[in-house]
Amino acid sequence: MRIVTTLRGRLIAMVAALVAVTIGTTAIISTRVAHYEIRKFDVEVHAGRRPLVPNAVADYYRMHGSWAGVEPAVDAMSRAAGSDVALFDEQNRLAATSKALRGAALDLAPDGTLTITRTSAGGRARELIRGPQMIVRGANGGIAGSIFILPSHKDTLPQPTRSLDRSFFWTFLGATLFGILMAIAIARWISVPVERLTAAARRMESGDLAVRVEPAGGAELAELARGFNAMAAALDRNEEQRKRMVSDVAHELRAPLTNIRCELESMQDGLTAPTPERIASLHEETMHLAHLVDDLQDLALAEAGRLEIDAQQVAVAALANRAAAGMEIRARERGVTIHVEGDDEIVVLADARRTVQILTNLLANAVAHMEKPGKVHIAWERNGSEAIIRVIDTGVGIPPDELPRIFERFYRVDVSRSRSTGGAGLGLSIVRQLVAAQGGRVWAESAVGVGSTFSITLPVWERGRPARSSTTAGTS
Repeated sequence: MRIVTTLRGRLIAMVAALVAVTIGTTAIISTRVAHYEIRKFDVEVHAGRRPLVPNAVADYYRMHGSWAGVEPAVDAMSRAAGSDVALFDEQNRLAATSKALRGAALDLAPDGTLTITRTSAGGRARELIRGPQMIVRGANGGIAGSIFILPSHKDTLPQPTRSLDRSFFWTFLGATLFGILMAIAIARWISVPVERLTAAARRMESGDLAVRVEPAGGAELAELARGFNAMAAALDRNEEQRKRMVSDVAHELRAPLTNIRCELESMQDGLTAPTPERIASLHEETMHLAHLVDDLQDLALAEAGRLEIDAQQVAVAALANRAAAGMEIRARERGVTIHVEGDDEIVVLADARRTVQILTNLLANAVAHMEKPGKVHIAWERNGSEAIIRVIDTGVGIPPDELPRIFERFYRVDVSRSRSTGGAGLGLSIVRQLVAAQGGRVWAESAVGVGSTFSITLPVWERGRPARSSTTAGTS
């Protein structure tokens, strides 16, 4: 019975059962109604052919005032009608029957259903008959009783109900078969897209992240397919980013480690002496590795939702001046001056250490991309409940097609840049994570040959607002 455990099998069984129950109920009700109408027609025909027969029974009641001794009149009516007859009084109690029914127990229900129970040597037999009765009225016009004419017992009489039953049976059978075919079609229409999704999920489980399914099977299943495709695309993209990140990390670590290894092996072999210059070079490479590891740790903590943020009220001017002072020596080496300007009264709710790290990364990025002496500005202003801080340079600028990707990990506009000018490509990615961790936004505007402007927002501190310490949720 495996087919019943599948989605298609359950759908077929459900629809087929629904069709069978609906058509069967309709057939039963229709058959009973048709039988009733035929019986009614039969009674009307008998009454129309021999109106004196039921009138004779009524006249008997009018003459005697009761049904006692009415059996001969009932027998005469039975012979004339060619059917068994039962007479009931005004309270539906049996008054008399034709000869063939004497000895049987008859019970007439209020809904017109007559129950006939016969006892014979073989046991008891019960028969249910439902049909119209002829009403008998007394002298005052009131109901004196009712005459129940049973179906004809003559074999030579036509039996339209049998033909009608056969017609209903074949109609029901044909409709049921048609319903089963429709159930199979509907089940296939619904189950095929689901089976495709299942097959695609299994392929994805085996490592094929490029698998996609065609939306089909109605609005809901099509939406499910589109959601699956979006999920597959996101997983594929994340897998590509993971592979690229691993490759970029290996590349960034390989160069300083190779330099350190070569210098140390040269000193061990006695080819070079451990001079202060060589020790300083090794220290610089080690510091570069330490910064790279710290940056990777910050990114990992932010994306895992474990980056601690200690938000306090702090003046933007103090943050900007601290970041500018930290970059002053590097900027002077490249002939760049850093200008700080803005409203000293603007106070934001931010983590001071993380915000200085953000501004330092933006300043380092701006200074590194200045090909000739110039100026870098840190400016800020209030915009509603936010403070917008901008780092503006007059460097080489960023091409428009590169601008959407500059916040990705290890992404560099010019891949040919050395570490001394281009960095590892983690600074802007860290900026995005740290800004988002503090409830802000970051974006960039640039024109090639003119310069770039990096903007961040931070919530302005209002008097009475409590400081907060939280752990940020990861962002992608």
